Amino acid sequence: MPHVSFLHPQGRSGEVDANLTLLEAAKALGFQLNHDCGGNASCTTCRVEVQAGGDNLSEIDFDEQDLLDREALSEPWHRLGCQARVLGDVVVRVPETKWAQPTSSSSGQGEKRGVGLP
Repeated sequence: MPHVSFLHPQGRSGEVDANLTLLEAAKALGFQLNHDCGGNASCTTCRVEVQAGGDNLSEIDFDEQDLLDREALSEPWHRLGCQARVLGDVVVRVPETKWAQPTSSSSGQGEKRGVGLP
């Protein structure tokens, strides 16, 4: 079974069944990976950054690449969690700004980042 690690303050890691999407793997491990479109590859809220094991993910398809390109996320380490299938061990970083839910108390984090900026 492949080992998947989600790097995030509330991240999880563990073994999952092969051929699950990263989104499905997150659910199986009890990690809530944001996916506003329901996992239909029509937004980028489930975007992750592959840190290790990129060759252990399914090939990127046209629809996924098109959406990433439209969002200026065309570096090879960017993947959509709802589209990338786990074939082997992989480590992905979940950007906190994409992970935070709009209804959470994360709005204070944005204010803290702005402190001291002109």
